[in-house]
Amino acid sequence: MLLSNTTLLILFILGVIACFIGLGFRDRNPGIVLMGIGFLAVLYAVIQKAVETFG
Repeated sequence: MLLSNTTLLILFILGVIACFIGLGFRDRNPGIVLMGIGFLAVLYAVIQKAVETFG
């Protein structure tokens, strides 16, 4: 599995959900902010797992 750590998996899933919700509201400023937060959460989870795997 890509993310074996439970905390990272939850953060990854919540980030993806926030991106999808933000995509629906992208015409308004809160949607853009939510997409950005979701993207940063997913990016953090992926980078953290890469550091854990290869570091």
